[in-house]
Amino acid sequence: MRKFLVSITAASLALSLLAQATPALAVSGYDSAYAGESAFVALAPGQSNEFQVFFANTGSTTWTVGTSTEVDLAACLSDKVTCNAQDTSDAAWNAGWKSATRYATSTQTSVAPGAVATFKYTVTAPAGVTAGEYDFNGDLVLASTGEKIHPEGYYQAATVGAGAGAATITSLTSSTNGDNTGSANGGYSVTIAGSGFVCTPAFPTVNFGTATAAVTSCGTSQVVATAPAGAPGTVNVTVTNTGAAASNALGFTYKDTTKPTFQSFTVSGNLLTVTFSEPVCRAAGTDAGAVTASTDWTVNNVSGGGAGDAVTDDSIPACNAAKDNGVTSAVLGLTTPMPNGAFVETTLNSDPTGTTNQNIMDAAGNLASAPQSRQATATAPETTPPTITSVTGAVGATSITITFSEPVYCSGTWNPSGNVTLSDGNSSTVDPTTTGAFTSNTCGSSPTSADTSFGLVLGSALPADRTYTVKVVTAANDIQDVPGNDLASPASVTFTTGAGDFTPPTIVDARMVNNLGTTDFTEVGDSFSLTFSEPMNGTTTGTIQAQDQDGTIITPPGMTCGGNVSCSWNTAVTTVTVTVIGAPLTTPTVGTAGSGSTPGMQIPFNITTLNGFADLQNNVPNVLGSSDRLVDYE
Repeated sequence: MRKFLVSITAASLALSLLAQATPALAVSGYDSAYAGESAFVALAPGQSNEFQVFFANTGSTTWTVGTSTEVDLAACLSDKVTCNAQDTSDAAWNAGWKSATRYATSTQTSVAPGAVATFKYTVTAPAGVTAGEYDFNGDLVLASTGEKIHPEGYYQAATVGAGAGAATITSLTSSTNGDNTGSANGGYSVTIAGSGFVCTPAFPTVNFGTATAAVTSCGTSQVVATAPAGAPGTVNVTVTNTGAAASNALGFTYKDTTKPTFQSFTVSGNLLTVTFSEPVCRAAGTDAGAVTASTDWTVNNVSGGGAGDAVTDDSIPACNAAKDNGVTSAVLGLTTPMPNGAFVETTLNSDPTGTTNQNIMDAAGNLASAPQSRQATATAPETTPPTITSVTGAVGATSITITFSEPVYCSGTWNPSGNVTLSDGNSSTVDPTTTGAFTSNTCGSSPTSADTSFGLVLGSALPADRTYTVKVVTAANDIQDVPGNDLASPASVTFTTGAGDFTPPTIVDARMVNNLGTTDFTEVGDSFSLTFSEPMNGTTTGTIQAQDQDGTIITPPGMTCGGNVSCSWNTAVTTVTVTVIGAPLTTPTVGTAGSGSTPGMQIPFNITTLNGFADLQNNVPNVLGSSDRLVDYE
């Protein structure tokens, strides 16, 4: 901010003092004389600046801040006589004044007779303020009483020019990527092109989302700013001229460029568990045949003279298309156990081809840094055998889920058929409804694929209100926990299927999906959807009948899935989309539809009958009791 002292001359007094005769002392022992001021200022809406004014203590009393002798610079009205008062128009300019009616007290704690006191205060031009000159009138007063010490009619002025308009931005270009993207770490330049950028009296403000960027250069059609750090994702970038509204927003995408790191590991026997700084998966690359678990990892028994051990496999999953299936912890299998107490070093290696890092990466595609080595002491494997903690099976389900006290895996020779029995509590035999059950299972086959539960497929659906005992028989090595402890055999647990569901499903939403522009539902490609209150049987051969508002119905039996319409379901099997695929749907003649009716199934129309549709418990839909069965545009 520019400041300069104005000497006590006739010219300067003409700027800020009223020409008037010096009055007698207003307060006994106190007097003052104007001694100069900072320059008047020009502001844009929203800008701030500081005023200073100097008064000499020409009385006999020392002015001491915080005591009964404190002297303040008080605000006065436009008549320059009425003080300890504030013009209404000045209130919005207050930027930290001592009070609404006092600009400031002296910056010096004590001002003795003959010394000069400095008074400072800041004004801020309100956003949207009208262009023009704004005067701030004042006089010195005794702080305790508000009495004027030596009325002089002092004032300072701020001139506001016409406010800048909103800028327009058209493109964002980062110095690193050459487009509207950049690292989430920030710190690089982004060139913002557009129009209407106002660079004086101050550079415009640039925001990346809620973060303010440092502007390094400014022109009427281009602003350059340093991108602040941000979370991965897209934020809106805006440019705001001083005193104006923000510009339009353009998206800038922060990219995650931080490599995942191998942080630590534990080793017990022939299993080693590694942790990463973020979820990782293994991607297939051009050298996928060379990059495997055995080449990604090196494990050495440092205390045993550096003897190495081969890694047979690990549980890092293969990346899916989105790379969002990664894990932060993975198990590595070793060919031989590490001795208890051995000091072990594990290294995540570079790609053996030497072209890139190994193919362990995060969701953003950043390859893990390599090589990375970590050390740990091997511990003795735990010897507690796993147990079955629970079994669950829903009414109507054709599978059960067995949950264990810890992750387990199954040998390739273990077969649930004949080794798992299901009895209803009244008999030691398999329940008649599930004879020939347990045709397959989802148990993992190695320590690296161990899980706390796996499913068994039944031969038929479970009935309601039945209590079952599941008995699992195993031999050595059939079902083991990760350290290699066998499941105790036989192991059994009881579960109940619960009450049967006799509540019919209802239609909770009906709406048009596509229409070829006509007012009826007849053309090939026309479609509507029905959403049910619960999962359904997913029929693709059912029939649907409907009636429009003038009584027209489709020629019986109506819309036939797989015939004149197709019926496709969403993944949850709660919403069916019905699409005309055959010849146009026919309707009765006008006469049979009622006098004055419009031929064709007009939109909107009501669903009246559903045949072949049912929930998983074979309950047919309650169409008339549904909350929404009117097919319309929504």
